[in-house]
Amino acid sequence: MILLRQHLTGLLILGIASCYCNAFAPHHASSQVQSTASSSRQAACATQLYMSTEEKQKPAKKERYVPKWKKKATLAEATGTGALSAAEKGLSGAIPVTFQQGTGDSATLIETNAMPGQSLKLVASQAGQYIKYGCGKGECGTCESLCNGKYLRPCVDVVPTDLSVDPETGEYAPLIIQVKGTKAKVVSSGKFFSVKSFFLGFWNNLLGMGGFVRDRRKAKKNWQERMDNEDAIKKLTEEKKRKKAEAAAKAAGAE
Repeated sequence: MILLRQHLTGLLILGIASCYCNAFAPHHASSQVQSTASSSRQAACATQLYMSTEEKQKPAKKERYVPKWKKKATLAEATGTGALSAAEKGLSGAIPVTFQQGTGDSATLIETNAMPGQSLKLVASQAGQYIKYGCGKGECGTCESLCNGKYLRPCVDVVPTDLSVDPETGEYAPLIIQVKGTKAKVVSSGKFFSVKSFFLGFWNNLLGMGGFVRDRRKAKKNWQERMDNEDAIKKLTEEKKRKKAEAAAKAAGAE
């Protein structure tokens, strides 16, 4: 009986122990899964925070300046026909015209042909000669050029129609047109912030202030002249009224 009782007690203890293990084993497993997931989330957050901090600390690469516009090649430069003569280009005209820019060894000559009465602006354009224009009405004188000892303005003037033919050759004498040279050729738009732009801005402001002072002096002189003219007119009016009153008084006394 004692052995049977001990055996039953042992079985009871083993059953209680197995129940205890079955009851608490899933809880421990879920705790491990939760701890693993939380540690993974913490590691991901730490990695993301490190990457964002690194991106903030890393300076952004400065983009290279890109000009807003660039000078395009002319049709003659693009097609390679700039060195051809007027006859090879197919330009027709009985009057030979030579555009000269500059003097001496650095002078450039462009020869072409034109017809009497043709616009010099069109002749220069078809020959590839650059001329700086201003108003385009022949008033400002920006495009003024020298042609055989006479000044003309290509924006409005035309090829003369009263040219005489050489009796020996039967051809017209060439027109040599001396155009104004340009100091520099602009290739592309430059930077806005530069040392040159700073000095040019200062120079422009200085010119503007000088112009204000000059115009102010002219305006003051003009104002004084107008005041003097008004005073002279006032004196003449008073003198005329006085003479008219004297004449009326004499006429009244004679009656």
